[in-house]
This record gives sequence, C-alpha cells and structure tokens, in this order.
Amino acid sequence: MKNYGLLFILLWATNSMADNQNQPSQPLNSDELLQIKKKYENCVFENGKSIFEHSNLRDALEFAPLACRKELLRAKKYLLDSAFKIDVIDQLVNSIEEGVKIDLASQLVAQLKSQKRSN
Repeated sequence: MKNYGLLFILLWATNSMADNQNQPSQPLNSDELLQIKKKYENCVFENGKSIFEHSNLRDALEFAPLACRKELLRAKKYLLDSAFKIDVIDQLVNSIEEGVKIDLASQLVAQLKSQKRSN
C-alpha cells in the first residue's frame, strides 16, 4: 500500500511540474492573444495602405503602427496577467510590433512595384 501512495505522489509531482513548465507558453499560444495580434496586424495594414495612397512610404511605415498602438497595448495588458517578467513582456510586445512593421513594409514595397509596372 505504501508503494501505491509513493507512486501516486511521484505521478502527481511529475504532472504538476510538467504543467508548471508549460504554463508560461500558454499565453503566447492562446486564442485571445492571437486575436489581439491579428486585429493589430489588420489595423496596421489597413492604415498603412490608406496613408500610402495619400502620402509616401515613409509616412505609412511611421504612422500606421502608431495609429494602431492601442491594439498593441491590449496585447501587453493581456501578457501582464501571465507569469512573464515585465522586461520579457516588453520584448514580446516589441517583437510583435517589429514583425508587423516588417510585413507592412513588404506589402507596401510590393504595392509600389506593382504600381510602377502598370505605369
């Protein structure tokens, strides 16, 4: 009987440790964070295209992410409820922002190329 109790405790401890190791990654893969990131991305892309139509590439790249910063701050707020340290959260949010800026630049450059080809 003692062996079963010891086995139960070992299994519970192992399972508990595995849960604790997986916990920090869960907020990064959650549906809520993915929706926030997608909303931020869509906002930046739409604003970037609009600004680019009325101004230039530099303005679009600078002001589109700024116009959507509220969505990015929602991601930060969501991550603040996780077990991550503040500096890690800041790095994660910066990574999201930089990735979207890079994608926006790629889209706008492709749009610029296609406009030059059609002229």
